[in-house]
Amino acid sequence: MEKDIDSNLEEGDLVELLKVEGRLVMHARALRWAACLMVFVGATLSFCLLMPPARPAPKAALVCYYNTPRDVRSLQPRDIPPYLCTHINVAFASVRNKTLHLDPPQLATIRQVVLLRKSNPKLKVLVSVGGAGENGFADMVINHASRKQFIRSIKSLLHNYTLDGIDLDWEFPTGNRQRQHFSQLLREIRMEFLREKRDYLLTVAVAAEETIADASYDYDQLNLYTDFLNVMTYDFHFYTKMTPFTGFNSPLYSEPGQRLFLSTLNVNYTMHMYLAKGLAPGKLVVGIPTYGHSFQLVNPGNTLPGSPAAGPGSLGTGGFVSYPDVCQFVKHPGGKQSRDAAAAVPYAHRGTEWLSYDDGESVAKKAEFAAQLGLRGAMVYSLDSDDYSNVCGLKALPLVSAVRRALNGPLF
Repeated sequence: MEKDIDSNLEEGDLVELLKVEGRLVMHARALRWAACLMVFVGATLSFCLLMPPARPAPKAALVCYYNTPRDVRSLQPRDIPPYLCTHINVAFASVRNKTLHLDPPQLATIRQVVLLRKSNPKLKVLVSVGGAGENGFADMVINHASRKQFIRSIKSLLHNYTLDGIDLDWEFPTGNRQRQHFSQLLREIRMEFLREKRDYLLTVAVAAEETIADASYDYDQLNLYTDFLNVMTYDFHFYTKMTPFTGFNSPLYSEPGQRLFLSTLNVNYTMHMYLAKGLAPGKLVVGIPTYGHSFQLVNPGNTLPGSPAAGPGSLGTGGFVSYPDVCQFVKHPGGKQSRDAAAAVPYAHRGTEWLSYDDGESVAKKAEFAAQLGLRGAMVYSLDSDDYSNVCGLKALPLVSAVRRALNGPLF
């Protein structure tokens, strides 16, 4: 059996950790109490437990992931409208030798993104660590000493580059031990931020599928130690040998006739699932993609969602399609667009090519959905897969702009 999870903590760290945890738990309990007054018939005593004064509700968050530019044709930091997003997550740092690692081009990108705060001082700039694939988390979280080394590198980066916080995107912790160690990492990062009295943000990108989420996270620890969660409510359907049929990348709702597992692959189910697990609405941010997925139809005459597919489409890279590519595809002669009323998303096809994507209408509906549930806001992945060069003839970054308008109006 694994040793006691905190057996390798230094004595001073453990004492400090317990103090911090105590403050966090008491704060969480205090927030549950509403103002009350007990009045009895006649002259009796009244007792009252009062909440601390409520803070004004902040405007909804619009968290924008931004990948380091590959070349001069990519979206450059200076071309990002400074008031478009409330938070920009520069992606992705990795974990090497238990330490946060960024290449020189990534560090240069961070410096340039931070300069956007000259125009918008309220803009929050974070670095996102991880992303898809092996990213070094598993080796780093394994014990307190290696987690402490990682946390020191986080603090150094945040301080040296005047950043506002860190976003952890581990896809995904597996098994009880990794889930437990990830919870310890969150707790220890929060402990360091509080101990140093720094108002740094700690956010986590979390899985959309319930089976993955149950295996990867201790929900109560997410609630206690993070500022909010960026829920990756996309990639519900893309071509694999196990799923050789067309489907929607990010359907808002399930389609009629879907049962069991398939009926859970949509934004509505995922967000209600997290709420049912006990996550506070203010901790949840709905993920909205600015890219789509392409499929190669087996039969070009069968174009309905769920039709057989022979592989990813020729459009895009490995079936991942940016919004400018979508616009060019649907404008091409012979391209046909449709909208699935139940899922509240569009799709298009031409010949054997079939596309699932989002447009201004569908991303706005997802943002409105977040507002209706009282969630913290929306997240887009990513700025650089939106139409930043106005290929679509709408305006620069039309999808992210549509999300912004639906959340908070034309300007934050």
